[in-house]
Amino acid sequence: MGALSRIGSVLAGAVLTLALGASGAWARVEYFRDDFSAARPEERFFFTGSLSGSTYEYRADGQYVIDTTNSDEPGHSVLMHELSAYELEARGQLAGSSTPRDIGGQLTRMGWGLSFNYRESAGGEQYLLFLIHPAERTFVLDRVRPGGRETVIGPEHSDAILHDSNVLRVRVSDGDITVLINEQKVGEYFEPYLLAGGFGLYVTPRTSAAFDYFVVYTEEKPQQVVSDDFSGTPQRWFAGYQDGVNYRYREGRYEMDATGSEKTGVSLFPGRYESFTISVSAHRLEGETNRGFGLFFQDIPNQSGGFDQYRFLISDDGWFTVQRSFEDTPRAIYNWAPSGRIQQGVTNRLKVRLSGGKLTFFINDFVVYELTGVGVVPGKLGLYVASGLKVSFDDFYLEAY
Repeated sequence: MGALSRIGSVLAGAVLTLALGASGAWARVEYFRDDFSAARPEERFFFTGSLSGSTYEYRADGQYVIDTTNSDEPGHSVLMHELSAYELEARGQLAGSSTPRDIGGQLTRMGWGLSFNYRESAGGEQYLLFLIHPAERTFVLDRVRPGGRETVIGPEHSDAILHDSNVLRVRVSDGDITVLINEQKVGEYFEPYLLAGGFGLYVTPRTSAAFDYFVVYTEEKPQQVVSDDFSGTPQRWFAGYQDGVNYRYREGRYEMDATGSEKTGVSLFPGRYESFTISVSAHRLEGETNRGFGLFFQDIPNQSGGFDQYRFLISDDGWFTVQRSFEDTPRAIYNWAPSGRIQQGVTNRLKVRLSGGKLTFFINDFVVYELTGVGVVPGKLGLYVASGLKVSFDDFYLEAY
């Protein structure tokens, strides 16, 4: 695919440094917590205000209340993240009547729950929902997508559900889902579609629910989180010409144009990283469909004056590969192979996680390959485009541990 054209931005850019607290059981690290006692607006993470007839409020007594008693729509307050291995917990209770009500000719039971692996797409929102109905002492696990709602567990009765306050917990690990009620495991499920995303609180229509706390744990605590939509402020990536490759910000995206070059385009993100999760959306604009583009990482100098690196590449004819280059010569760890997870001719989402010596590769939130025994070496990372291609990138995301 030609020699490398190595480009790095001289701008470090702004990053969000997380300083989140203590650990507990399950060798977990606290990633996020809201005890709903914040008095200042800047300390309020969840939505406040009115929406579709429902109200969302931080109250002086240290509770967060979602009140949908005047709405035929559910209440849903979401925090946008991109996690695939985490534990989510909240304590809540119904604040009003729990009697089932007729809504649009359908009997609706009152309940509350946790949404997780939440994502937004062009067609609408999609997420998993762990929902309890305290009056009936039942629960369900649903998959909600623009095309409808599908129950994957339940409805099931559980003696673990109390009529007043309950603690719900969800454990997520690359599709493996475990749900618990008041410390009792009530269900397990493997989710093949929605493998990562954000999380939030959910209340059924014509209901009021109050929450005491909301906490998220991860196995590792991110030290840096960067989300870059390539709006150009700040510019973290190089813009200009190098070795016949044009790098530029354009219409809210980052383009690498190597159509007129015999060299590949490589754009470096500032810093060095040894444990991380990175993801980006990529779309081929011009060039042959069988040429590769995607992410690279663990880019380090070698003894010959060149650079070694891992590469996770797809091509627009539906193939992907995992490579490791030595002295700028790529060697396949996983040979080019077709994948039904790649959507040809449109944007695809690529993600790599390196943690504890294990590499996990995702295409459109599906795990497509795993590799263990990877050395812990701090290195550069960034975006890769083969010679002869023009590719557009969007929504770069980095968590560094």
